[in-house]
Amino acid sequence: MDNSLLLCIFLFFLLLLVNAKEFGAELDECKETRCKYDGPTIRFPFWLKDHQPEHCRYPGFELSCTEDNDTMLELPRSVKLLVKHIDYTTQEIDVYDPVGCLPRQIENLTLTASPFQFAFLYGPYNYTFFNCSSDKYDAYDEDRVIPCLSSHGYKIVAVMSYADALAAPLSCPRMNESKLDSLYYLIKNYHQPVDLSLNWSKPMCRNCEADGNYCIRKGNTLEIQCLPNHTGWNYN
Repeated sequence: MDNSLLLCIFLFFLLLLVNAKEFGAELDECKETRCKYDGPTIRFPFWLKDHQPEHCRYPGFELSCTEDNDTMLELPRSVKLLVKHIDYTTQEIDVYDPVGCLPRQIENLTLTASPFQFAFLYGPYNYTFFNCSSDKYDAYDEDRVIPCLSSHGYKIVAVMSYADALAAPLSCPRMNESKLDSLYYLIKNYHQPVDLSLNWSKPMCRNCEADGNYCIRKGNTLEIQCLPNHTGWNYN
């Protein structure tokens, strides 16, 4: 066989080997991780801030680890929520308020500039919030009080805005009005810490995940490709 042909074949396989090694290293950089042993698994489209390179990232899916190694999602307008669970097959993420009081972040909670949508819609509903002195609010209206926003000497009361004329607490200053698709759910579950379920439609990886495989970005584009399963994770 001609020496030049042998050289071409050698260089061809060498190039394949180099590309395979680079691709393998790229996959290794993007492999799933967690903030702590029993925390939610973090993998594409989510990525861990300051831990994974650009090609592992998909815009809007940044997560971070708190000082206590909890997993945190930051939404627009500085709404910070802890992550309880991520289901990559249904493309749904369950989040909750760090202090167990989601209503405290209602005024800033918007998903318009994020890749997420509310998994369960109950509206939209408009609620008006009132600040009532404890001695001026009737006991029979306790079901409208939001305990985690209230304190000694005053109570924060939520009333559906259309009912203001009949249900507005007397002698209570009006605070603000909020409108949110899932606001009814948050208000009606004020008596206990509640999870908020969000889902995403892009990137669409549920079929890939359902087959036991995983998604990655295609180069520097926002297109995705489905690859055979690659296991292994790191703990911070």
